[in-house]
Amino acid sequence: MRIIDPVNNKLGLGNNPSRDTIGIVFKTSEMYNNRPVLGLIIPKFMLGYSYSDGDQPEEKTYKINNSKCINDDEQYWDSSVKIKNYITVHPYLNQNQEMPIYTQGDKVIVTMIDDDIKTLAFLPYSISRLGQRKTDKLIMLIPGNPKENTELTEENSYMLRLDSTEDVQAITLQTSASNGEMCYHTIKLDSKNGLLTITDNKNLSVELDTQNDSITSKTSGSTIEQVGDQVNITCDTMNISADTKIYMKTDKLEIEAETIESTSSTMTIDSDKSEMNITSGQWNVDSEKHEGMSVSFKANTFHSDSPVNGFNGICIFPSFQIGNIPNPTVIPPPINGMSGPKGAMVLSTDPAGQPVALFPQLAACLAQIAASADAGSKSPTGTNAVVNWVQQGFSKKLLTI
Repeated sequence: MRIIDPVNNKLGLGNNPSRDTIGIVFKTSEMYNNRPVLGLIIPKFMLGYSYSDGDQPEEKTYKINNSKCINDDEQYWDSSVKIKNYITVHPYLNQNQEMPIYTQGDKVIVTMIDDDIKTLAFLPYSISRLGQRKTDKLIMLIPGNPKENTELTEENSYMLRLDSTEDVQAITLQTSASNGEMCYHTIKLDSKNGLLTITDNKNLSVELDTQNDSITSKTSGSTIEQVGDQVNITCDTMNISADTKIYMKTDKLEIEAETIESTSSTMTIDSDKSEMNITSGQWNVDSEKHEGMSVSFKANTFHSDSPVNGFNGICIFPSFQIGNIPNPTVIPPPINGMSGPKGAMVLSTDPAGQPVALFPQLAACLAQIAASADAGSKSPTGTNAVVNWVQQGFSKKLLTI
C-alpha cells in the first residue's frame, strides 16, 4: 500500500506490493520512554483489528491450559499468549541521523527487509506530514574522529540540531576538536530565550541578547558590551588609528586618568569658556602668546624669572618686587629701615592713589633702580628717574632703598 493523497490520506498499492505497506502510528516514541521505535497499526497484517478514534495502545496476556499445547515431557511453547493492538517496528535510519517526532495518526512506509515478515522496519521521512505537525526536531551528525570504528557522539562529530519543541526552540551548529582541530565552534540560535551565541573553547564569544537589548563580545582579556544606548569597553590597552580624521560629538566629555600625554605638531582649542584646576604644574614653552580683551592673573604672589620684560599699554601694579628674592612666595619684610633684604627692592603705591604707570617711564625707572639696588649703591641717575616719575603724578608714594 502507499499514500496517493497525503492531504486526504488516501491509500493505494505500495511501491513494492509484496514488500511495502503503510503503518499508522499508534504508540509514539515518547510512550516507549523515548526509545527510537514506534508502535504501528499495519492494516495489511492486522485484518482482525478495527481501529476507532480514541483507542489507545494496549496489550493483554492470556493463559493457555490445554493438553494439546503441553505434554508430560516437554512444553512446546509458552503457556501464555500476549496480544497487542499494535506492532513494534524499528526505524530504518542512517547512522548519523535521528528519528523525527511522530504523533498518533502519522503514517509511515513499512518495509520487510530481505522480504522477511519478521524483520519489519519503517522508513522515516518517507511521508511528509510537516505541515500537520505542531513541532518537530532533527539531529544530523557526521564523524570527526582520528580513528575508524569510534562510537559517534556530539563531542566527536560535526552536528546540526533543529528542535522546535516547546522546551528547546533552538538551532545548534557545532564542530569538533577531536581530530586535531585548533578549537571547536558552537553557533546557537536560542529563540526560546532570545539569545544568539557564537562560542569556542578558547574563551572567545559573541552574544546577542534580545531580552536585555545587548550585544556582548569577549576575548580572554577584553569585553565590548552594548546595552541599550550605552557602550562599555573593558580592556588593558586600546589603540585607535585613523589616517585622516577622528570626529567626536557629545554634550560632555569626561576623562579620568592618572597621566595624560599628548603629542601633536599643532593644537587648537576653540572654547567659549575654559576652567582649569591644578594643584601644581609646569609649562615649558619656547614661545607663548595671550591675546584678548582682558587677561587676569590672581595669586598671593607672582614671580617672573625673565631676563627681559616688556610692557605695552597701561600697567597697574598694586605691589611689585624687583631683585634677587629668596622665596618668591613670601613678601620680604623691611630690614633696618630698608624695604627688604639685601638684593631686593619693593615698589609700593599708596592704596588711596592711582597705581598707574605708563610703559616708557616705568621701564626706565625700574631698570635704573634695579641696577642701583644690585650694585649696593644709590645711583643719582636712578634717583632722578624716580623723582621725575613721581613729579609727573603717576604715584603719590614711592618707597625705595
